[in-house]
Order: sequence, then C-alpha cells, then structure tokens
Amino acid sequence: MVSPSDQKLAISGIKLSGELVQINFLPEGEFTAPQLFHRLAERRVNLVLVTLDAAGGRLAGACCIAADELPRAQPVLDEAGGSLTLLPSVGALTVFPHRARYDLLESIVSGFARENLKIHAIASSLATLTFITGYDQLDEAVAAVAAVAELPPNHAPIRPEFKVRQL
Repeated sequence: MVSPSDQKLAISGIKLSGELVQINFLPEGEFTAPQLFHRLAERRVNLVLVTLDAAGGRLAGACCIAADELPRAQPVLDEAGGSLTLLPSVGALTVFPHRARYDLLESIVSGFARENLKIHAIASSLATLTFITGYDQLDEAVAAVAAVAELPPNHAPIRPEFKVRQL
C-alpha cells in the first residue's frame, strides 16, 4: 500500500520554453527596471517572464527574453552596463495548475535539489509554477517533476510546437 506521503501529486500539465536569456537587474544600479522595460519595448523585445522585488525602495528582479532576441536587446543591455547581469541559455519549466498548493512547490523544489538542478528564478500564480533552470537541464527537470507529480494521460505536448511573437 502507498502511503499518502508517497503518492504523486496530480498536475494538469508541464510546458517547456525555448532557449532564453535571463536578465537580472540590481536595485543599486543606475539603470532602473522601468527604464529597462521601456527600452526593450522600444526595440520590440518580448519579455517571456518577469519577477520583481521591491528592495530599498527600488525594483530588483529578473526577466527573460528569447535567446534569439538577444541581438536586438544587446544595445539596451550594453547601455545598462553594471546595473544588470545576464544568465545565457536558461529555460522555463511551467507546471500547471498550481492552485496555491504549497505541497507541490515544496515537492518540486525538493526534486530539483535531489537532482542537483539549479533554480535561477521561480514565478508563481494561482494557475502555474514556473522554474528557470539551465536550458540544457530541462529534460532532467521534467524527470524531477515527474518523480513527484503525475500528468494526466491526455496532457498537452511538453515542448513548444510553435513560437508566438507579439509585434
């Protein structure tokens, strides 16, 4: 018999992103998060994910852009200088629905730790949990999630089948 603590948690799906670049912006930097967002929007660079934190009265956090948009974003990143750090070649693993289930968050973070997978950022909503990790580790990250969570037999494809870009 399987004890309740050994049972996998039910989820409705997992989605993986394409290759991303994570841009970390620092609260002490002279180039602010609103300036970064405005300048990237001027260059028509889409933000795939944004996490923000109010630190010392200024915004800090991270955002991700598609790796193939880096050349368009590079002039803005160069202008920002020491206000930013970049993590190239990351990917997003999104688990849904989350429904504010903290046991799911705890189980997935523990699964990543057991597999020695880095988590560069986490974003959460009532519907999803998104983990940013190394792009080359996404398959291992899926395996870590699958060890603690169960997908329904009719779940949607995990890898993106097409790319949507807002113009």
